[in-house]
Amino acid sequence: MLAALVLGACADQRKLREAELAELAQWLPGAYDNTAQNAEDLRSGRKEHEALAIVVTPIYAPFISEHVFYSQEMAADDPRRVLGQRVLAFRVDDDDRIVQSVMSLAEPARWRDGHLNPDLFKALMARDIGSAAGCDMYWKKEPTKFVAENDKSRCRITSRVTGGPVTVEARAELTPSELAMSDRSYDPSGKLVYGHSDEPFYRFRKRTAN
Repeated sequence: MLAALVLGACADQRKLREAELAELAQWLPGAYDNTAQNAEDLRSGRKEHEALAIVVTPIYAPFISEHVFYSQEMAADDPRRVLGQRVLAFRVDDDDRIVQSVMSLAEPARWRDGHLNPDLFKALMARDIGSAAGCDMYWKKEPTKFVAENDKSRCRITSRVTGGPVTVEARAELTPSELAMSDRSYDPSGKLVYGHSDEPFYRFRKRTAN
């Protein structure tokens, strides 16, 4: 009887996480920008968060996961200036956690502006993507939002700024109308190499839903 109760509780936890993931996947898609944050930085004299636009679009890539998205980052004042392209995949793992993997694209130009034609990603194959080991993010549902963070101690990459090894601290927050993201990297001595030391988050407001 005890074993049956334990198995039942585990099944309930998994169903709860899967329901939360379905909600997260409904909230996430859309077109965002942080122009309000950028303007407030300029008014207050704080260190400026660059004005950016991000679009997140669901794509069909079942070999990765049921919940997969294409994300493209651009300059807020010039969508032709593409600054980043990623594939985001979400799943519930064996420990009943919502896990997000962030993947790079081997040939970014091939998928550029893919949010305008999501069917393009039906040709996506395993060889087209790659991810940094240990850099998954873990999401939790709070009363009014989802929050996420990675395991900083396991996420180690080579810095594009210094060319040396760094650890990456990634965090995120999501509501139906806002997406906040923070990426900060530290050298082996603990010195901040990349990111804001005061307000770490880029705070994006949703302009349209996808």
